[in-house]
Amino acid sequence: RTVDYVEIFSLTRLRVAALAWMLLVGIGLVLICWRILRGKSASWLINANVATAGALLTAACFVDLGAVTTTWNVRHAREAGGTGPAIDLCYLDRLGQSALLPLIAIEPRIADPERRERAIWLRDREMRLLSFQQRDWRSWTWRGARRLERAQAVLGSKPVRPRDPAYRDCGGIIPLPAPAPSVPPATAPGQAPAPAETAPPAKSALTEEKSR
Repeated sequence: RTVDYVEIFSLTRLRVAALAWMLLVGIGLVLICWRILRGKSASWLINANVATAGALLTAACFVDLGAVTTTWNVRHAREAGGTGPAIDLCYLDRLGQSALLPLIAIEPRIADPERRERAIWLRDREMRLLSFQQRDWRSWTWRGARRLERAQAVLGSKPVRPRDPAYRDCGGIIPLPAPAPSVPPATAPGQAPAPAETAPPAKSALTEEKSR
């Protein structure tokens, strides 16, 4: 079922975590069967499961799951000729710099000019932010330096800039202007404001009976 969700709604970091958990469960069942067949002790089974979980968590520390998910989604996106759904720019926006290289790859393949402009804006923002961070030794990372080097090699010296560099919402969408507040009509100096019109009070049944 998780694989079906990935094919229909694309891949996310939580779905990668769910698949990794299912892998651990499957390995645990295999280890149980191996213990029964080989007559291993309960301590061997516990140590084997702990070692398997530790190896998987250690490998996950060196993998950028955001980059893995976005790369997979871009390769299978509808814009790239794949069988997956259209690329979700809002999700790429939430992943930040992990989505920089996949954004560069999908940007020229987006046919819709409005969506392409949104992708250009997202890519330009993440590129400028990453460049600023790598110039500061306190925020410099090996992964960020490699990512920036690859992005500059693909884009060249004159990358496409967004037409409107102003702030945007999720996925590069230009926010709608706030509605103007309603202003009461002005009154002349020294003139009291006109009282609000109110509906006449309804007559009670007792009052109608007395009037008769």
